[in-house]
Amino acid sequence: MAQGAQSRGEDTFSVGSNYRHAVKAIVLDPRNGFNVDRTLTKDDVQKLIKLCVDRLLDTKSPSLETVKMQVYFDMNYTTRGEFLDEHHRVLESRLAPVCREITDSRARIAEELESLYRKIVSYVLLRSGLGSPTDIKVVREATAALQSIFPHTELGTFLSLVKKDKERQLKELTMIVTGIRLHPER
Repeated sequence: MAQGAQSRGEDTFSVGSNYRHAVKAIVLDPRNGFNVDRTLTKDDVQKLIKLCVDRLLDTKSPSLETVKMQVYFDMNYTTRGEFLDEHHRVLESRLAPVCREITDSRARIAEELESLYRKIVSYVLLRSGLGSPTDIKVVREATAALQSIFPHTELGTFLSLVKKDKERQLKELTMIVTGIRLHPER
């Protein structure tokens, strides 16, 4: 295909990244007569090359613009899975200091325990992404939901857990509080 483009005086670099999409579009188009269930013959390959070069060098072709958009999309956008993986990685890295502060706490007196509980509420809000920990209405709603499943009196038990169990419980509390806040009528 590069040779076909060069023979027409075109820069193969500008056409190069479009090859894959052009080949796919041409092979899958039933008007071109390719059978995807069998191996291409030498004549099929020559026909495919000619059709690809013609399509990629036709500057007024809407199909070329479609191919260019597909290439742009492939080069600039991630898959849903990649996006979610990156989002979770960033979320974990941003929550790590808050989580560490909670799990490393050695609170004993009432003021320290109250401060720890507020940090847990903030953690739950940040992890769920449902509201800002600076919005008093959101904080009250999250605190009420958390108190219904994890009252202040449970902090002693929480503090006696090992670090991994504390982290696991924080994640579970987040999921439960999120569910309560999303479906308050239940």
